[in-house]
Amino acid sequence: MLTMATTETELPALSSLGTSAVAPETDEVEYPERHWIAQSVGHGDAVWQAVAALRHYFRERADVLVAMELVVYYQRGNNTVWLQPDVQVVFGVEHCGSRGSFKVWEEGKAPDFVLEVASPSTAENDALHKAREYARIGVREYWRLDPAGSLMETPLEGYVASAGQYEQVQPVEGTGRDGALRSRVLGLELRSQRRDGVTVLMFIDPRTGEEFDGTLEAAERERDRAVRDRDEANQRIRELEARLRLSDKSA
Repeated sequence: MLTMATTETELPALSSLGTSAVAPETDEVEYPERHWIAQSVGHGDAVWQAVAALRHYFRERADVLVAMELVVYYQRGNNTVWLQPDVQVVFGVEHCGSRGSFKVWEEGKAPDFVLEVASPSTAENDALHKAREYARIGVREYWRLDPAGSLMETPLEGYVASAGQYEQVQPVEGTGRDGALRSRVLGLELRSQRRDGVTVLMFIDPRTGEEFDGTLEAAERERDRAVRDRDEANQRIRELEARLRLSDKSA
């Protein structure tokens, strides 16, 4: 079993990494897109579902970027060092679908939230090298999910930058939501769930208690609920109008 050995990683100031926004035309180095291949069906499904869920949740926010396998370059002038998070969320940047990569120095910041989905070929790299680099460039929260259920000590781990260190996120107490972990960056609670032999990631909105996971079935349930809410609201309006008509007649 592997655990992330970076809970004491120092987080440098972003300015020390050259993250000040720089006009792209001043940089002559090419920063190519990178290809991605899912390590397994479960791995690919876990990544896709997490992205779908987060894009749906932040669908009305034009200043939130949710990206899948978008390459992050973090050293201006050096295209040989890069990271490719399975899932990243960035607040305060333009949601632009034409990005071929994410350059930290152009955006003025690192991703706020990163999720890596473990596989036998990537678990050790995620736990060691990537964790150190995410900490170094200033990623505020780093999460790991184990769809196989055999690569990590727990199926879901979260780490948050606090006082210059990465500290492990502890389960939320007193909610009755099966040991959910709270992401302060996302404003959501996360928990793992075993389904059809694969561990999937579930999101919970703590304001409403609504749980969602990005699957088609979840989207259909959300759409059905919206239709029911609309029909119920229309029915209440019709009933109110009918009462008002009766009141006018009796006056």
